Amino acid sequence: MARHALLLFVLAVFTAPSQAATPLDQAVRLSLAENYVTAALLTGGNAVRFGFWDFDPNNYIGFEDENLGSLEAQELRQRLTTLSIPYTWSRPLGEDSNTLVLGVKAAYLGQQQETRLVSPDQRVEDRIDGSVTTLSMGGEVRHRMNDHVGLAAGMNLLWQRYRNDTDFNTPESQALAPLADGLITNYRANAWQAEPHVRATWFVDGRGAELKLISDFHYMHGRTYNTGESAHDVQPEAWYWSNGVRWRHPFVTRILSGQNVWLQASRYDLGGDLDGPLGNHYYYEAGVGWLLDLRKRGIPFVDNVGIGINLNYGSVLRGGTLVLLFNEE
Repeated sequence: MARHALLLFVLAVFTAPSQAATPLDQAVRLSLAENYVTAALLTGGNAVRFGFWDFDPNNYIGFEDENLGSLEAQELRQRLTTLSIPYTWSRPLGEDSNTLVLGVKAAYLGQQQETRLVSPDQRVEDRIDGSVTTLSMGGEVRHRMNDHVGLAAGMNLLWQRYRNDTDFNTPESQALAPLADGLITNYRANAWQAEPHVRATWFVDGRGAELKLISDFHYMHGRTYNTGESAHDVQPEAWYWSNGVRWRHPFVTRILSGQNVWLQASRYDLGGDLDGPLGNHYYYEAGVGWLLDLRKRGIPFVDNVGIGINLNYGSVLRGGTLVLLFNEE
């Protein structure tokens, strides 16, 4: 979230006021748009998983692949805080082959960074605290064409609030605070986004299949509103397309009622305002999870909980993490 901070300060300081509006506004708009769509991606589900313990897989499997993990990526993951609380309802729609799924979610993505915005010689560091809070609701219609093919289409509506709190802790950065505050730092901006999506699923062994091939396309478009600065008038737009495989182990389910183990691997292709924040226009995610079904326990708004390990390959968030699972499908 703070990846454009130094660029914005350079523009603010070294560009004359009469010439600064266009490049500075463009830089602020790009950064703000990327924050909105990145928050939607990272808190959307399986796209990138975060957990309570991040690690570099190279340290455990003997590889030296920079795309699999690095110290820099591990430190970036540790600066990020994510929280996602989803809940869905489903019911048959007309014929038995159709299902309507409604869902709501509250999510949070935050990043804290301590850096020297101006002078690298200062021992004291400035502090940047940025976050995006998201509330979403939506629906999806699922249609089972036959034993092997399932189709789904849906729409989510998102309300998002971006927040930036920056502490200028050096004399040099404090001198710039009047130029930056309210435009680059220390401001709030609200936005809405619409996120339509379509998905196709191939059930390899027919109904009740343990192996599924999934192709899922999401498009995001929105805009900010009630902004006090023209640089905050943005229309975030992005898309991502995932193609992957998910396998559920039948043995665990048969001997341990209400429990399930699954493995999943996917490739994600990114476009629009998502093409830059993750450092690549594509990456890979793979993971394993153990779920405990709690629907029969009578716990309100909790379908299942579990634990898993997830790996990211090829993005700036590459690496592994131990994750807690909540209301997984």
